Amino acid sequence: MIDFQTLTVSERCKEVFDLQKSYIKIERQLAVMVSHFGYFSQDLVNGFSESSEEILISAGEKKQLIKRIFSILIEGLQNIRVHGERDDNGDHYGSFILAKDAEKYIILFGSLVKKDNKEGLEARIAHLNGLNDDDLKEHYMTVLSNGIVSVKGNAGLGFITMRSKSKMPLHIKFYPVSDQFYFFTTEITLMKEK
Repeated sequence: MIDFQTLTVSERCKEVFDLQKSYIKIERQLAVMVSHFGYFSQDLVNGFSESSEEILISAGEKKQLIKRIFSILIEGLQNIRVHGERDDNGDHYGSFILAKDAEKYIILFGSLVKKDNKEGLEARIAHLNGLNDDDLKEHYMTVLSNGIVSVKGNAGLGFITMRSKSKMPLHIKFYPVSDQFYFFTTEITLMKEK
């Protein structure tokens, strides 16, 4: 059993973020373009979306790739803001990293989730990763028209959109940060168009 007494939930989540950022920079040798750990207000989400789009335009990326990345950013950042849990102190925070190398972009989102939600998230992402493009489009339309929306507005469309726009599997991890919470990360890869 992990001893959760020495650090706060926020400090443990920040540790995960720092380790991921280091790993991306040092081990994977990607250039981190934008990153943030902390509270995600609507203004911050809007600012990250706009500044990331400007960075991609100035990097000379193709319009289609910029649109795909922008779409994923909006979904992922809103997921953190709307669906991220609050810790025992009532604090709400998440993480975001946008990195690249010569061949691809990596987007990494992180947020606090209750341990009770782990299995459902794993099953949902595994299902999405197992669908081909046509099945994914059909699944999106089914959820859009028949999806049961939770109190927070969650019909699962965000993950479907991220999976569809990336054209690659979503990679998720759960880091235990307390007896009741995980820091849940989603990594999305987008290959640059040739």
